[in-house]
Amino acid sequence: MTNPRIRLHNAKVGIVPLNWKYDPNQKEKFLSEIAQYGFAGIQVSGEQAESLEFRNLMKKYSVAPAEQYLPIKCNEDGLLPGAEAEAELIIKQAAGAGVEMIVFAADGSEDRDRSAGNADNGPGLSELGFKVMAEFVERHAAVAATHGMKSSFHPHGATYIETPRETKKLMAMLSEKIGLCLDVGHWIVGGGDPVLAVAEYGHRISHVHVKDVSGDVLAKMISKDIETMGFAVDELKLFVPAGTGLLKVKELFIALDKLNYSGWLMSEQDTAWEPSQEASAVSMANIQAALTS
Repeated sequence: MTNPRIRLHNAKVGIVPLNWKYDPNQKEKFLSEIAQYGFAGIQVSGEQAESLEFRNLMKKYSVAPAEQYLPIKCNEDGLLPGAEAEAELIIKQAAGAGVEMIVFAADGSEDRDRSAGNADNGPGLSELGFKVMAEFVERHAAVAATHGMKSSFHPHGATYIETPRETKKLMAMLSEKIGLCLDVGHWIVGGGDPVLAVAEYGHRISHVHVKDVSGDVLAKMISKDIETMGFAVDELKLFVPAGTGLLKVKELFIALDKLNYSGWLMSEQDTAWEPSQEASAVSMANIQAALTS
């Protein structure tokens, strides 16, 4: 029996199941196991959002469509071809599935993949690029709102919005109706302290990804012993189960509790050592411990 929570009583724990092996021919097994692990919601893909069978199984197992991710294809000065059409499709898919939150983020790029962890020394968005990015998010968030969906922006390693400095500039250009998706793992990669981010952004934080980081692997990225973040994630498992790396999970939750945060806490680990799915059980156990002790 799980101990009663002493903090974040109204927050919900979900999962971004990137480390799970999703087989579209075994939808029920996938969702039943998500529910058995105790996760109340997931990030859905476009394919999952469009599947009536998948949507019905989410209802059967009481797994909510907590979010859908919307990567923005861009370069230093603005959008790349196809960005608008992709955003329109994702919002249409999400609306049909009853998704709660659209999570915007700059899409990954090769140049920022090489400078991740040292992003202030790499290429960045121009003034025009920031303006175009902000206008894009505002425009599509407005459409999402007509379908009853909230929107947030997710700073992300190996993209043009990675660091606290870049985040601060973009968030100042966005209206208050667009929240911050604080992915604490990517925030650490970008050079930030998640607990200080909670203090800085306060109630602007509308969505949280609980992701932990290997200190050893990150140190190799910063020292340039590893050439790309992609290699660090895929081959060295930069991201680790919550509570086993640099992230101070309990301190993060204490800070969020002071705000009476009531949104999603989305456990996430991009890749994991085999058996990869079991890493999510470790994360959930440590998340629950930080909520109850």
